[in-house]
This record gives sequence, C-alpha cells and structure tokens, in this order.
Amino acid sequence: MSKQKALQFLDKNDLECAICLERLTEPKTLECLHSYCLHCLQSLIKTSGKIKCPKCCKMYDDLNQFDLKDLTTNEMLSYQVKFVGNIESEKPPKCSSCDNQPEYYCSECQMYLCGQCIKHHKIIPSLKDHPLYTLDNIEGEGKDLHNKIDFEKIESAKPPKCSSCQNQPEYFCSNCKIYQCGQCIQQHKIIPSLNDHPLYILDKNEEDDLLNKCKVHRDRMLEFYCRTCSKSGCKKCEHVLSCYHSEHNVIPFKIAVDEFNQNVTEVMKEAEDIKEKLNGTRDTITKQRSDFESRIQICRTAIDLQEENLIKKIQEKTRAMATHLDKVDKENKELVDDRVKHIDQQLTKVNEIMPLINTMMNQPEERETLKSHEVNINVVRKETLESKYDESIKITAPTFIPSKNLDKVLDLEGIGKMSNAEYTYEVAEDEVPITVTMGQTFEVKVVSSSTKSEASLLTATLNNESGEESATEVKHHGGVDYRVTGRCHKEGKWKMTIIAKGEQIKGSPVNIGVEALGLVHTIDNIKQLSKGNKVADLILDKDGFIIVSSFSRVLLKFNQEYLFIGRIEVQEDVQVCCMHQMGDGHILYSDYLNNTVVMCDDQFHQISTFGQGTLKIPRGLTVNKNTRTMYVADYGHQCVFKFNVDNGKLLGKIGSYRVEGGEMYEPQGVALTKEGNINVADYGNNTIQMFDANDKFMRILVDSGRKDGHVYNPHHVAIDSEENMLVSSNHKLQLFDKNGIFIKRIDDGGFTFPFGIAIISNQPRRVAVANYGSNNVKIYNY
Repeated sequence: MSKQKALQFLDKNDLECAICLERLTEPKTLECLHSYCLHCLQSLIKTSGKIKCPKCCKMYDDLNQFDLKDLTTNEMLSYQVKFVGNIESEKPPKCSSCDNQPEYYCSECQMYLCGQCIKHHKIIPSLKDHPLYTLDNIEGEGKDLHNKIDFEKIESAKPPKCSSCQNQPEYFCSNCKIYQCGQCIQQHKIIPSLNDHPLYILDKNEEDDLLNKCKVHRDRMLEFYCRTCSKSGCKKCEHVLSCYHSEHNVIPFKIAVDEFNQNVTEVMKEAEDIKEKLNGTRDTITKQRSDFESRIQICRTAIDLQEENLIKKIQEKTRAMATHLDKVDKENKELVDDRVKHIDQQLTKVNEIMPLINTMMNQPEERETLKSHEVNINVVRKETLESKYDESIKITAPTFIPSKNLDKVLDLEGIGKMSNAEYTYEVAEDEVPITVTMGQTFEVKVVSSSTKSEASLLTATLNNESGEESATEVKHHGGVDYRVTGRCHKEGKWKMTIIAKGEQIKGSPVNIGVEALGLVHTIDNIKQLSKGNKVADLILDKDGFIIVSSFSRVLLKFNQEYLFIGRIEVQEDVQVCCMHQMGDGHILYSDYLNNTVVMCDDQFHQISTFGQGTLKIPRGLTVNKNTRTMYVADYGHQCVFKFNVDNGKLLGKIGSYRVEGGEMYEPQGVALTKEGNINVADYGNNTIQMFDANDKFMRILVDSGRKDGHVYNPHHVAIDSEENMLVSSNHKLQLFDKNGIFIKRIDDGGFTFPFGIAIISNQPRRVAVANYGSNNVKIYNY
C-alpha cells in the first residue's frame, strides 16, 4: 500500500503522541511497534532512567539516551504528519462543491468536501478508492438545481431514498446508474470527470404540480405573479407580458407563494393564540365561579351556626345579612353569565373565520379576502387581548368573620361582617436581588400568614425596562411557603411584581439581573504562571477561589474576577491531574506521576493516599457523600475503581476493557447524579455511559459522533444544580439533560481538547473549563 493510499484510513488522532498528547515530531518506533516523539522518549529516559511503553507497558531497560536516535524512524507517520499539516494549513472556509464547511480532503481530486458531498464521492465506482483525510465535521446545507428531461423508465424504478443519503431522490445519472438528492447532485457536477454526465430530474408530486399549473395553459407550470394585479400566470399568458410593459411589480410565482403562505401562517397563529387565550379566560372564570359558590356555601353555614348561638333579637340582622349575601350572589352570577356569553360569541367568530382562512393556503389571488378576515381577527384581539380585559372580570369571594365582644356591638354590627381580606403575604427575607443567565429558570420564595393553600390569590408579573413581559407561575410548596417561578428571554434588568388581593405584597418588586450567554472571560497566562506546564483541571475551593492544576506540583489560584492570587505547592515528586472538592474541607486529587489518589486539607497538605499498586493511570474522580464511596476513572486499567474514602479499602470496580455497552476503553471522567447513579466519560468508546448505585450498566446516555448532540473523545463530565449534564469532548463543551437529551452547545468554537470542568456559579449558571490544547481557562455563562 502506498503512503498516499494509507491516508484513506487515517484519523487525525493517530498522529498524536501518547506521551505529550500532541502531534508527533521525529517519530521513533520501539520494538513493540509503538511510535513516540523522539524528545518525549528522551524525557522518559532523563526522568526515570528507563523506558516503559505507555501503550503496551513493555520495559526497555537496555535503551539509553544515545540509543534513541538510532531507533527506526517511522517514515510513514512522518509523511502523514507533513501531509496533514499541509492540508490543514490550506483548508478553505467552504466545501469545494457547496457552501458547507469541509470535513474531508481527497488527495487525488485535490478537493475539500463536506459530509454530504463525500457520500456522493464514495458511491461512484471510479472515485470510491480515492484516499481521504478526515477533517473536523461541521454540518451544512446544499442548494437546489433545476433541469427536466422526460424518461418513464427512470420514474418507475425510482427508489425511496437517495443513493448517497437518506433524502428523497430528485435526479438520476444515466452513466453512473444512481439516484441523487438536490444536495448530492452538486458533487456530481463539480467533479470534472462527471460534470458531462446526462442528468434526469424526477417528477414532483402530482397534486403539487396540479396546484402550480396555469389555469389557462394547463400543460405549463405557473411561473410569475403580479403583485399589482394579484394575478398568476405562465410565460404564455398575455397578461404577464402586459404587466411587464406596464412596469408592474412582477415576481417569480414561488416567491409569491412563499410570501403568501407566510402571511397565512402568521394570521392562523394569531387566531390560535386568541382562541387559546379566550378558552383559558373562560376556564378561569368558570373555576372562579365554582370557587365563589363554594365560599358562599361556607359563609351560609358559618352564619347559620353563629345564628344558633345567639338570642332571638339578632335573628332580624341575621336574615338581613343573608339577604345581602343573596343579592351579592345574584349580581355576581349575572356578571359571570354575561361575561361567559360574550366570550362564547367571540369564540364563535374566531372558529368561523379559521376554516375560511385555512382553505386559502397557496391562493395568493385571495389576498383581499384574507385581509378582511385579518381585520375581523384584529377586532377580537384588540377587545380581548390588548386591553385589561382579564382584570375587569376577576371575582373576589366574600368571607364571613364572626363578631367579637358580641354583647357590646350586637345592636350596631349584627352577628358579624363580610370581608374579602383573609391572609397576608410577603417575599421571604432571605430573597436578595437575583442574578441569572438568559433563559435560566429561577424562583422567588413567598411566605403567608396561613398554612391553607391559597395560591390562586397570588399573581405575579415579570417585566424588563423596555416593558417586555415574561410568563410566571405560582405554586404552593406546603405550609406557609409559596414559589413564584420565572424565566427571562433577554439580558438586562427585570422586575418581578407580586400581587395579592389587588395590592403588592411586602418585598415586591424583586429585582432580577439577567446576564448574556456565552464567553465571559479567558485566563490566558497559564503557561507563564505554571512555568510551561499545560492546564489539566480546576475546582472551586470553599472560599470561592478557582484552583487550577497543570500536571505538576504547582497549583494556580484565581479569584472570582479571574485575577491571579498566588501559587500553591504540594509535596515533591507529585503531578496533580484531576481534582475533586469534597465539601467537608477535604480535597482529592489524582497523582499522575505516582498513579495514586491523594486526600489533603483545604491547603493541599497531604492526609492519606489511595490505590497504591492498584491504580495505573488515575484521572477523574468523585465521592458519594452518603455511602462514603470514592469513584476513580482509571485510564490505564479501562475501568472505574471504588474505594471507601474513610479507610481507603478497595470496594471493587466497574467495567473492563471492551467496546460494548457497560464496558470501557480509556475512561477519563466520572460524575454522580442526585439518585446516586454513575456517569462515565468513556474516552476510547466515544460515549457517556450510566451505571446505577449497584454498579449495573443502565444505558448509554450520549452516543458516539462528531455532530452536536454526540461526543467524540469525551474527557470530563459534570452535573449542575438543575441535574443537567455538562460534557467536554474533542473541541467542544455541550449541555444535556439528566436523560442525555441534547440541550445546546455552550462553547463558542474556541476549544482545542478541553479537559476539566468546574461549575463555579449556579445563579447565574457559569462554568470554567480547562482548555488543554490552547493552555488557557475559558469561563462561560450557559
């Protein structure tokens, strides 16, 4: 096999040295056929006096400093390193066939191709053996092409999928005998040896064609639309030519259909919003009426019981109060019936208009009719949604309060009085101005003077300085506690105003500061401060300082403004890799040099060690505070070891070396869920796996892949206060929910091999990441 042919099977990670984790330089091959940088082998000899292969662990006691240069130079790897360097330095911003970002390079065609176009490249027999080099994967989208040739045999044999991808086929190449979609056909036309192949464009759906055919010349498709005349036509239609001569506003028919459908969709959405609002208001009124009737009955019962305990002289006042209550009940019922009747009328209007609007889809000639429907919809919207319509129909139920000192006031007040006031509410004293990130859910605690649930009496509004509003929700949390939740969709200053019985409660409004998402700060002076070592991990100590490790005995300390405070030095002959803050004043770290785990106090003074002679290459670690179990991901033994954190006893291990679910290949990170499940960043298998508290494999949370929502070479995993999962993998940082469902990508594309993760703030949600490749620390709001 030629050197160039070998590139077809090349992965960029194959060119990394397993010692320095960077691109190979002067690769030398040991007898075990594993290759490493010459300078890395020289460093091993200098530090330990002998060489132990990091991959297979074979010992080379007879090699010395002078023998290393005589080792066989891996010419194939040297060629590939040089070739890859040339490719990456010349990588264009776009695919050679489309506007997507390139993911592959073909050395024979000398073209950079995206993920869609490479499928076409592989399916064509004359191209499938071309050597390919895999670049970073970034999805893109293609563009449509248009041609038309009649060919019935091709249509009858049309498959359900494109020969290169999962899309529906749109073209057939008679030379290559393959069916292609609109995106893949671009690759076909850009390659010189294929661009002359005859192409046939498959027919579209017959119903779609019928809708788009000219009503005068039925064998032709509609091609133009005149905005001035509101007419459609084909090239043969005389009125189209007349419109051009009269300088009317003539546009392609497809653009007219898209614009019209967009308008129809917007009107339908507005109608749906109105319908939903009206139904919600109607349901609220009906519920309030039901609650009101219940309270009326309670008042009647209280009045009757009070009446039985009083002497006959108060019976007249009792009947007078009951009569007054009947009057209030009647007036309220009439008001509610009137409001419900009015809402039903409005709903009838909306329900009558919506089917008429829906039938007008793809009919731009009905623009005037649509406009009249839109006017009718706006009339209902202005009356019910843009005014204080809801506030005018709120119902407040009366409450009976027995009279005190009855003998003194009986003649003046009767047996009691009616009042709507019952409880008092206030914002909890420990609630301070809140700071969150854009889109983050937050809670405001409210306390009541009564343990009875009356959440319906509380309402809250959330507004920013521009008057924009965001939804809120009030829930009773038992006893006297309530929670008002909200979420702000735009950065800036917001206020939450909480109302009870028509008035603001004590402590309202609550100030909410909303910060923007994305990169907050980059700490770039790691190399200078750590004397050339590369960043590995970071934690937040008990005082809120950020502690950074860098595969050495020196730790760096930064404050919350990300300013350097000073260095912390641990004992000699130690290289701190990953760290874990236990929360009880103790800190754990994996010693990369001695293959142990060390427990120390908050000043990094050693207390005890774990795993001597058991651990091989310990990386990420965490502790279950309830069971006192420590979990250590061992990169060398392909498993997660378990220790008792109090006495150091080995409790067992999870997983072994394989590539199936439940087994591991070079695990790097480990984290615990609220339920005590163990999430493992399986670097070699490119997955995030979950095990239960009994070490039983549950499922793969995140599968392998380079696209967003998947992981490739995951390094570390962390779980935040909302039980979301953060994962650092090759070149990116992603956020998943606790079930492994992809939420979003957090980083801005500026990562090169991110390692450790530390959540440094819950409100706002903020994370710090050790960016190993660029040797810096990046801080993001997410």
